[in-house]
Amino acid sequence: MKNSFLAFVLCVSLFSCGSEDTLFTLLKPSQTGIDFNNFIDEDASNNVLEYGYFYNGGGVAAADFNNDGLVDLYFTGNMVANKLYLNRGDFEFEDVSEQSGTALNEGWKTGVSLVDINDDGWIDIYVCRAGAQDPRLRTKLLYVNNGKTADGVPTFTEKAAAYGLDDRSYTTQAAFFDYDKDGDTDCFLLNHSVQQYAGFSNLIANYRQQRNDAYGNKLLRNDGGKFTNVTDSSGIVSNVLSFGLGININDFNNDGWQDIYISNDYNENDYLYLNQKNGRFKEVIREATGHVSLYSMGTDAADINNDGLVDILTLDMLPASNERIKLTSGDDNYDKYQQLLRAGFHDQTMRNMLQLNSGVNADGVPVFSEIGQLAGISNTDWSWAGLMADFDNDGWKDIFISNGYARDYTNMEFLKYSTDLQGQAGKGGKQPTQMEIIAEMPPIDEPDDIFQNQKNLTFAKKTKEWGFEKGNQSNGAIYADLDNDGDLDLVVNNVNQKAFVYKNNAETKLPNKYLKVKLNAPKFAFMAGAKLDLYSDSLTQTHNFQPVRGFQSAQWDAVHFGLGSAQRIDSLVVSWADGRRQTLKNVKAGSGLILKYTDAQKSAGDKVLPQPALWTPENLLDFTHTEDQRNDFRVQTLLPAMLSAQGPHFAKKDINKDGTEDIYVGGARGQAGALFLSSNGKLVKSPQPALEADAAFEDADMEFFDADGDNDFDLLVTSQGYELNAGDPLLLPRLYINENGKFRKAPLPAAGLNAAVVVSADVDKDGDYDLFLGTRVTPGRFPESMGGVLLINDGKGRFSDQTKTNAAQLAGAGMVTDAVFQDLNGDGFLELLLTTDWGPVKVFGNNNGKLTDASAAWSTNALTGCWNTIESADLDADGDMDFVVGNVGTNWQWNVVSPTGLSMYAADFDNLNRIVPVIAITENGKEFPFASRDELLDQVPSLKKKYNNYVTYSSAALNEILPAEKLNAARKLGVSEFRSGILENNGGKFTFRPLPVEAQFAPVYAIAVTDMNADGKPDLVLGGNIRQTRVRLGRNDASLMQAFVNKGSQQFSFLPQYKSGFYVKGDVRDIAVVQSGGVSYLLAAVNNGKMEGYRLRKH
Repeated sequence: MKNSFLAFVLCVSLFSCGSEDTLFTLLKPSQTGIDFNNFIDEDASNNVLEYGYFYNGGGVAAADFNNDGLVDLYFTGNMVANKLYLNRGDFEFEDVSEQSGTALNEGWKTGVSLVDINDDGWIDIYVCRAGAQDPRLRTKLLYVNNGKTADGVPTFTEKAAAYGLDDRSYTTQAAFFDYDKDGDTDCFLLNHSVQQYAGFSNLIANYRQQRNDAYGNKLLRNDGGKFTNVTDSSGIVSNVLSFGLGININDFNNDGWQDIYISNDYNENDYLYLNQKNGRFKEVIREATGHVSLYSMGTDAADINNDGLVDILTLDMLPASNERIKLTSGDDNYDKYQQLLRAGFHDQTMRNMLQLNSGVNADGVPVFSEIGQLAGISNTDWSWAGLMADFDNDGWKDIFISNGYARDYTNMEFLKYSTDLQGQAGKGGKQPTQMEIIAEMPPIDEPDDIFQNQKNLTFAKKTKEWGFEKGNQSNGAIYADLDNDGDLDLVVNNVNQKAFVYKNNAETKLPNKYLKVKLNAPKFAFMAGAKLDLYSDSLTQTHNFQPVRGFQSAQWDAVHFGLGSAQRIDSLVVSWADGRRQTLKNVKAGSGLILKYTDAQKSAGDKVLPQPALWTPENLLDFTHTEDQRNDFRVQTLLPAMLSAQGPHFAKKDINKDGTEDIYVGGARGQAGALFLSSNGKLVKSPQPALEADAAFEDADMEFFDADGDNDFDLLVTSQGYELNAGDPLLLPRLYINENGKFRKAPLPAAGLNAAVVVSADVDKDGDYDLFLGTRVTPGRFPESMGGVLLINDGKGRFSDQTKTNAAQLAGAGMVTDAVFQDLNGDGFLELLLTTDWGPVKVFGNNNGKLTDASAAWSTNALTGCWNTIESADLDADGDMDFVVGNVGTNWQWNVVSPTGLSMYAADFDNLNRIVPVIAITENGKEFPFASRDELLDQVPSLKKKYNNYVTYSSAALNEILPAEKLNAARKLGVSEFRSGILENNGGKFTFRPLPVEAQFAPVYAIAVTDMNADGKPDLVLGGNIRQTRVRLGRNDASLMQAFVNKGSQQFSFLPQYKSGFYVKGDVRDIAVVQSGGVSYLLAAVNNGKMEGYRLRKH
């Protein structure tokens, strides 16, 4: 929850409800006896303008406080007393707050944590506080459990000071665990700063070094029962920009030591601390992730795909509907975003993130692919608690998310109101009171969301079907088996509404089995961080015991596994936090299993060594692509992504005729491309004055071919420059003739400007190589393009443009991104296949050297996408060529908000001599502009009078915003397919077959076809990602370069990163596989980065 605008507002102002047919039933307070209401009473002194986290709400804890076998509940209230409810069975609870001594009604209570601080077997409660300016009212409280009275009521004594835990920071939550493995329980305090440091400022980089004991996070080490602040010596970041709202403790790199993930609000990025096993932590968020949530709130960690690796969920505040998105979206400020990056902040985007753990790289860092949009959980509005658990007992973890907020001060109409107030103040107008300003902030009453795991990295929204239709403002939440029936119930703490208790009906509605495992250890330090691995015929599951979950909440219940139809499991392995291990075989499903620490054995410390990766890093050439910094959005504000960072690409041939392929690598603007020749197993740069003289050009694509018929390889390099004028000579392609290993520049027709691709082939079968050049876009006028040109060779390296006579339809090919020649019909003439952006894969038939569009005949004309690349191979060994085509993938906002496809209307709508590309999404059968009001009105000023407020614009369809005559006159393009896949050649027709879901993680820009496992079948390596996108879309960088094994019959299986060995971060724009000395090497061309190299392990 962020609002960098709050400081500005302050300046401006001067001042049973459920159905039995659903999986869950919302029980009535009169039935449960739980009437807790976190009532927030706002007034002129206590409100969201005075305290930015005024409506963050309270937490909830679930644990068996009286050791009677039933899970009890404890709620924290911000302005009301905390309450403890004893579970009396059958969902009946008794309020024992006063008797227990835990009814705290002083200060602003936030998170609640669970710990057995004195290891006496009775669960204690630690309450955090914030908000109050008086430090005394921020003092944390430790309620030590004294045991229960005769009537079963536990009593507590407050002893925070006795343990040194009476800290006075602004604390959101605390987590207890043994970080140094010394056998006692340590503590991490998750703190937050104040509104002064929340906004954007030119001093923001300096703030990262500024300290304040009340705001920064703290690590407290247990030294013989007293806690010592060791923050400074431990590597924990503790500055005034820390706005910690979520914490999860887990072993993210599977080394047996507990790590820490912190979700931060406002400008500061999230932190990932890896335990260095020496009392210190190393912060690795940049190395581990491509990007994180911007306004990070609650967080959880669990293994969502049952691969034994712990994944991370963070929540944010991006809505799902067009109307709500429009009411939260201003204009993209790319320059401001870049300023934050230059100040040292990590990439951040406003939406929920699901970080899929891809294994550990060579540096011991867990590397994550962020797939929240592909998974379907990215847009859940103003969200707080994220809980990953198996709610339907099928063996796969689902996701619950609490939602809502009382005063939406990010609402664009409210911000406009605030801006208008500022203008009135400058004119001496009457100023409203704070409460009048607050009254203009609309509430967000949204149902909590729940998503069912589809067992393929995607989730199905089951909010309505599972019984969560009630609008609310929910915050802290937990899951626990409150009635001991083997399924997980849910409890939610609300603002200004009684708490929700949801009964899970899985035990009667579903046939699935379960296993509950209770942990018993003499010390809490041995339990917190204990890892349980479950193995059965069809499932492998991992669960880590750590009470703190979600947002400001904690749960201490038996570890729960859904088993699906399994009656028994093969084995269960528990690894206690100190390293002791225990294995149980042939375990029966159900309750009652207790694992005792005393039954475990000391681990020998010898782990089974993993299978060596298929590819191991090995650099063959030394080249770093260096992109000059540009902002294409200044040229065309509504570009979907920047177009000036398309390289580098490779060309490969054996130039020096030593039997090993050599490589040309394209350069950026101001950086010459370079030729690398093989020498003693390496690629060494060859001095080439003609190439170096053309450093002013930016290389796009390149091709080695024999242009002049002298039996050596010449070089054609195309040039790019979206930011240049359309006729700039720097956009011209360049031909370099090979003269005994030295390349000389030769004349070429002034055609193929800004060409993204060049391919050579003997198009007319006259014995020499002709050229096709495909233009990506007319500079500054997306989506205009000159299409493609055909240059015919006279056999001596002299080319003439014969597009009009031999291939006139190429001019209308669209925005060409890649091309390949292949003889599809066996007549000896090569057909031309093109990929286009915002268009189809095109096939041009070759009739005796004349190219005509045959896309309809080959069934590709309706296959519209944002296609980036194409590669040919006979993938199914049937004797004809199939094609792998790279698309945008399904991990975008576009396929979230408009899964059926996109439209684009491009025109000079207001006759301002500029092309305005208006992208339209489809919701409920209507088209709406993707652009925010500010963005569209900036480009089409004639709309300003009609849409003078955000509310009207938010619900307006595109045909209401732009008149029919303008839409009809515009160029219309569309996207119907987002996925990358295979065009299977079925003897004259192509059938599109999408590649596995992992291939849809990110846009695919590079494809290599090679037999990786020596089984005779061509496998695939895919590279991609794009960083230069709109701020609202965010980076799309989930691909770490991916390997797919050919299983035959056009079926491919993803090879996990830890098996392939690929951990390539950045935008891969080309991949080349070369052979040297009988060994296969792979090179990856990374935009604005160092070339990556790998060596294939021999089988």
